[in-house]
Amino acid sequence: MNDLPPLLIALQSDHPSFPALEYGENLAKLMRTPVRLLCVRQRSSSSLLEEQAQRSALALKEVDVAVEIRWAEGDLVKAVLREINQMPEAMLVISDKYRPIWRRWVRFGRFRRLQASLSSPILRVRDACWPLHNIIVCSGGLPYTKPVERLATRMAKTAGARLTFLHVVEPVMLDYPLAKEIHSHWEHLLQTDTPQARHLKQALDFAEQNGVEARVVVRHGLILHEILDEIRSGGYDLVGMGSTYSSTSLSRLFRPDVTALVSAAVDCPLLTQRGSAENSG
Repeated sequence: MNDLPPLLIALQSDHPSFPALEYGENLAKLMRTPVRLLCVRQRSSSSLLEEQAQRSALALKEVDVAVEIRWAEGDLVKAVLREINQMPEAMLVISDKYRPIWRRWVRFGRFRRLQASLSSPILRVRDACWPLHNIIVCSGGLPYTKPVERLATRMAKTAGARLTFLHVVEPVMLDYPLAKEIHSHWEHLLQTDTPQARHLKQALDFAEQNGVEARVVVRHGLILHEILDEIRSGGYDLVGMGSTYSSTSLSRLFRPDVTALVSAAVDCPLLTQRGSAENSG
């Protein structure tokens, strides 16, 4: 049985190309999972999107992947949320390639609205980096990152890709024993008896059980800087990020959302799935 989620690929008619469609089609063929194409009409002509959606649907049907096309009008986020109500386990594939760059950094922009509303996976595509060879998952070393770690492992298994779990040890800002222990032994984190070490070893064990080549990389410094430096230097095709961001979580009001900041800064596909805010540290 395929334990990978179906795909909901959201598209807008006023774009000159559709990287989410290109990437989603390739992913569906690889994962052998059903697809729904959600085509949202904008003010301009929808003929190009109609043509591309039909072409993609035909290509998927030729390899026995179930596919349907749905049309909507108006706000993309509202249209997505209506569809997700009908397929709550789906992975949303979406692109912001043609949105103004400044919008990616807006506190309540579209990506963050979707993060806040969805507990299912979101795959944001700008550059359709394909094939899938090298995946990185930025792990907080705590339970909230587990959903995206497990999903990325299953995708790596299907693609035959390598998998890296990145954990960043930040400078100690608070005076408590666990933080001091992690900070003092960050270069040998997996050898410590800490929740983060146990979590990362469990992630490695799950990858091994699935036959996935995996490793842990531990870096020390400011979390956003270290994540971006590793992504840009590592030649990764897909970035996975856990998140606790939620419309019902007060932490979103005062804690920076690293996932959204990474998404704004990198162009390779980014996969995120919200985990429980409990035990998020």
